[in-house]
Amino acid sequence: MEQTQIPFGMLLQKAVKIRTHILEMLAEAKSGHPGGSLSAVEILVSLYFYKMRHDPKRPDWPDRDRFVLSKGHAAPVLFATLAEAGYIPISELKTLRKLNSRLQGHPDHRVPGVEFPGGSLGIGLSAAIGMALAGKIDKKDYRVYALLGDGELDEGETWEAAMAAPKFKLGNLTAIIDRNGIQQDGLTEQIMPMEPLAYKWKAFNWHVIEVDGISAR
Repeated sequence: MEQTQIPFGMLLQKAVKIRTHILEMLAEAKSGHPGGSLSAVEILVSLYFYKMRHDPKRPDWPDRDRFVLSKGHAAPVLFATLAEAGYIPISELKTLRKLNSRLQGHPDHRVPGVEFPGGSLGIGLSAAIGMALAGKIDKKDYRVYALLGDGELDEGETWEAAMAAPKFKLGNLTAIIDRNGIQQDGLTEQIMPMEPLAYKWKAFNWHVIEVDGISAR
């Protein structure tokens, strides 16, 4: 089954619903990371409701596309998206970070649709490379999408993984950097300047597309 692509206007409506879910979840939990979740809403909406091939009724479908949330603290945006996509009940979202809930501060494999638990920053791209390489070896045509935070790029393992993907010619892998300019302790450019970011990835032999939220160049 391929995910049905919905019209642009409905994508915008999905984004509004997911933003609302995130704010309500965090208000109910009285803790969490709103910025990292809210900045990634349009990215997940575009993937789950327009681009990715997946089936909420069969979360373990072998031919599904995979999504890896490397910046695991943004779990609320993933949970809200999975709920809107039909993987979990929307009513469950208000259990975020509560005792005995499967919706915790980072993604958990107990949640249908979660491919990677996340947590320690910097390891998601490596995990996504493993999934993409497995698909290539098994001659599967699924794609793997990894969402990284820009502050997460301070981690050296990210750059080790960035070197590995071109080496194995993983054309079935897409890495997306949520360039919101903020990490836990402040602005990214004050903590560890990373510009010119696009040119760094190009130097690692990646095909780079810059997106400003409305258009790509």
